[in-house]
Amino acid sequence: MKRGIPLLFGCVLVPSVLFAQESFHRSNIFVGLGAAIPVGSTTNYLDTAPLVSVGYGWRFNRFFQADAGFQAAFGAANNQNAEVTDFGAVQGGDHEFMIPLGGRIYLPLPFKRIEVSAGGGAAYLHYSETIPSNGFIVSNCYSCTSRGGWGAYGMANASYFLDSNHTFHVGTTLQFIDASTNGAAVANIPPVRTTDHWTNVLFEFGLSF
Repeated sequence: MKRGIPLLFGCVLVPSVLFAQESFHRSNIFVGLGAAIPVGSTTNYLDTAPLVSVGYGWRFNRFFQADAGFQAAFGAANNQNAEVTDFGAVQGGDHEFMIPLGGRIYLPLPFKRIEVSAGGGAAYLHYSETIPSNGFIVSNCYSCTSRGGWGAYGMANASYFLDSNHTFHVGTTLQFIDASTNGAAVANIPPVRTTDHWTNVLFEFGLSF
């Protein structure tokens, strides 16, 4: 009798978990806001900065999804250089672009409105010095520099669906990026090959269809 209780529990739980994950949408769009946080030796030349992101995921089945995204941090390199432009010297800024390309695995849970996933893949980093723009006049920057390189990322996400059709959801993503960049100096980043580590925290809104 004692052996039969765990077996009976498993027979009930496993089908219920799988059934809870049967309904899913193929296309998933994400928009997020958060913070890009450099860690380790990367803090010697980069600071925490606001981060925005957009992403798209194609879900093959209940458990696997391919992901592609674009993320931009603003001012992490704290550029104080006077940039040479068409209108003379102006104080510059900087952008840090992050492009993750990979996939994720959805963990089976016995909940109708909660999804948890984890994954990873390749990541490309691109840092650039920039100049202010008013949206009306385009000015060339002749002294702005850039650098970039490839690496890898890992992520974990927890999402809550706002409706029973699993169309709209909110969630939180924790992402870690480890990549090397090389090229010219960008603000405080030295003109040598560096290995950069980022821990990104994003609060996301998603649309699935």
